[in-house]
Amino acid sequence: MPETVKEKILENLKTTLEGITIADGFNFDFTPETIQRWSMHGNSLVNLPAVVLSCGDESEQSAPYPLEECTLSIYLDCFFVSDESAPTPTDTYLNRLQGDIKKAVLADHTRGGYAVDTNVLGTTPFETTEGQHYAGIIVEIEIKYRHQRLDPTLSG
Repeated sequence: MPETVKEKILENLKTTLEGITIADGFNFDFTPETIQRWSMHGNSLVNLPAVVLSCGDESEQSAPYPLEECTLSIYLDCFFVSDESAPTPTDTYLNRLQGDIKKAVLADHTRGGYAVDTNVLGTTPFETTEGQHYAGIIVEIEIKYRHQRLDPTLSG
């Protein structure tokens, strides 16, 4: 059974984030295991840094027939850990993490040709308590895409 355009976009986003590596000029190293889609059964955050990708609200409106235009919110919960003796402040790591995410996500705003546009809407730091072993940010992304009105597996 073919996947929906929305699913193809989410898979593209996951693959894009997996490409964030120090060898490719980024500040962090991610892998297919550390970039995870949201699971109702919980996500494994054993290896950090990690990103959990989850969908938010989606609006839909009729476009010129035969298309529907959708606006999808996606949240990237980005976790990292640093050694307590690290000389670099935590907020510097958060800024680097935000920069890596933006650089990777905005490199192809069409999500492999399935989207009309991709935008980073904002970033919110995690609320933390002193001594917490991890820190992170939530990056909100908005993706506009189109699909055929009678078949959401076909792009528009």
